[in-house]
Amino acid sequence: MAFKLKPSYDVKLHFSGLSNTQILILALEASLQLKWNIEEVSPEGILFEVPMGLHSHGEEVILTINDTSEGEVAVHSQCVSIQFVDYGKNRKNIQKLQEAMEKVKSTLTPEEFEEKVQKLEEDFNRPLTEEEQAYLLENEKKSSLLYFFIPRKRFLATPILIDINILVFIIMIASGVGIMEPSTLSLLKWGADFGPLTLTGDWWRTLTCNFIHIGVFHLLMNMYAFMYIGLWLEELIGTRRMFVSYLLTGLCSAVFSLYMHGETISAGASGAIFGLYGIFLAFLLFHRIEKGKRKALLTSILIFVGYNLVYGLQAGIDNAAHIGGLLSGFLLGIIYVVGYRFEKSEAQKTISIVGELGIFSIFLFSFLILCKNVPPIYPEIRNEWDSGIVEAYFNGELEEGNGEGYSTDDSQSNSPSRHLSTYLPITDNDTWLTYYGAVEEFSCQYPSNWQKITGTQGMAPNVDPPLLRLLNGANQLIITSFVYDTQKEFEYEKELSLSLPTDQEGKPSADYQQTNVNIAGLPMTQTINLMSLDAPGRPGEKMKQIHLYYFQENKKRTFSFVIHLSDPEAMNDLNAILSTIQISK
Repeated sequence: MAFKLKPSYDVKLHFSGLSNTQILILALEASLQLKWNIEEVSPEGILFEVPMGLHSHGEEVILTINDTSEGEVAVHSQCVSIQFVDYGKNRKNIQKLQEAMEKVKSTLTPEEFEEKVQKLEEDFNRPLTEEEQAYLLENEKKSSLLYFFIPRKRFLATPILIDINILVFIIMIASGVGIMEPSTLSLLKWGADFGPLTLTGDWWRTLTCNFIHIGVFHLLMNMYAFMYIGLWLEELIGTRRMFVSYLLTGLCSAVFSLYMHGETISAGASGAIFGLYGIFLAFLLFHRIEKGKRKALLTSILIFVGYNLVYGLQAGIDNAAHIGGLLSGFLLGIIYVVGYRFEKSEAQKTISIVGELGIFSIFLFSFLILCKNVPPIYPEIRNEWDSGIVEAYFNGELEEGNGEGYSTDDSQSNSPSRHLSTYLPITDNDTWLTYYGAVEEFSCQYPSNWQKITGTQGMAPNVDPPLLRLLNGANQLIITSFVYDTQKEFEYEKELSLSLPTDQEGKPSADYQQTNVNIAGLPMTQTINLMSLDAPGRPGEKMKQIHLYYFQENKKRTFSFVIHLSDPEAMNDLNAILSTIQISK
C-alpha cells in the first residue's frame, strides 16, 4: 500500500510478435470485456476510466505505446481522488487488463485481427471533426497551469477569484508585507478579521479577510484546494452561483469565527473554500450525479474535509472559520439542489436567490447580535487602534508585555527618574493604556505614569507568571490568575487564601483586617496588613499590603490583586485602575 495523495502503480507489458496497432486492438477489446470507459485513443496510447465498484474506487488507467521497442507498452493506473491508500487496486487493474488482453489475443482469428487493425488505422488517418479538434484543444488547455487563471465561458468565477486572491497578495508584498510571515499589524491594516475592530465599525473585514493570506504557503495551499473544487463545482452550479457562494460562505465563516474567538486575528480563503466543498458535498449526497463518479468524489471530499478539520485543531489555525464555511455551504448546497428539482430555469433561479438572501440574512442577524453584545474592552481597543497606540505597539515603539494587551514606555517612562523609588503622580502628558488577556477574558486600564514590568517569573516553576505587574516608585500592583483542575482543589485553595494568621490565643491576628468589598461590580474579599519594606534609602519602613481575591466559581478560577502601597497618594491611581477591571462571567 502506497501512502500518497493519489496512489498509483506502473508496469511494462510485453506482447512479442505484435505491432503497436495490434496491441491497441487488444487493449480496446479488453476494455469492452472489463466494461471500462474509453476516454481517449491515439496511436500513442489509450486512456481508460475504471467505473466505481467493489474492486475499484474509479481509477484512471493509461496505456502508452513504446515507439522504440516493438511489442512493449507501459501501463499506469492512478487514483483520481485523494485516497492516501489504494489497497492494491491499481495493481489489480493492471493485472486485469493484462489478463483480458491475453484472453482477447487467444480468441481473435488472424482475419478478425487484421480487419480490426485496418479499421483502427483508418480512424487514426482520417481528418478530425471540429468537435474532436475542440475536445483535444480543451484537454490541452486543461493540462496547462494557465488554464486555472484565464476566465472563459462557463469557467469564469473560479479563475477570477483565484486571480483576485493572488493579486491582493502581490500588492501586499509590493507594499512591504512579509512574503513568508506577514506581521500582525500588516494583516490588520489589510483587512484581517479581528473582533475588537470588526465588531466596532470595520464590518467590511468579514469580506476582506477572505482575500488576505498569511504568507505564500498559506496562499498556495488554499489556491490548490480552490482549483480542485472549482473545476467540478462551477460547471455544476454556474458562474453566478459560484461567485455568490464564495462570498456568502466566506461571510458566514468570518462571523462564526468571531462568535467562537473574536480576539483571534483571522485571514485566508479557507473558510470560503470549505463553504464550496460543503456545497459540493450536498450535491454528491442529494443530487443526481453519475453514480460512478459520486463515490470517488465523495471519498475525496470527505478525506479533504476530515483531514483539514483534524489538522485545524492545532494552535494557530482558525478551525471555527472552516466549520462555519462548511455548514453554511452545505445549507446553501441543499437550497441549490432543491432548486434543480424544478424544470424551469426561472424557478431554479428564484429558489437560488431566495435561499442566498436567507443565508445572507442569517449572517447579518448573527453579526448584528455580536455587535450589540461586544465585550466592553472592544471599544477601548478600537480607541487605541484609532489613536495609533496599537500600531506603535506592533512597531516596537511600545513595550511588549507578558499578556495579549498593550503597554507603553513613553518618553517619560524611559527617563532615569522613572526608575527612582519615588512616586510620580499622573500628569497631563500621561495616557491611559489597556491590558487585555484573551485566555483569562480579563482586562483593565492603567495610566502611563505606572511602569509595566515584563519578564516576571511565576511564584513556582510550574506556575504561570503574573498577568500584569505595575510599578510606580515603591508602589506596585500584581495581578495573577489561577485555574484549578477540580472543584475540591478550588475550594481548598479558596479556603487557604482567605485564612488569616492567628495570635497566641488562636484568634485571627489583629494586624490583619479582612472585609468583603465590591470593585467594578465584582464581589471580592479584601485583606489589609502592614509589611516591612527594606529598600535602599528606606530601611525598615512599613508598607501597607492590600490583597484582593475574586473567585470565579463557574470556571474554578481565582484572580488575585496584590497592592504594595508605600505612598498614600498612589492609592488614588490604584483605585482608578481597579475600577476599570472587567472579567467575563
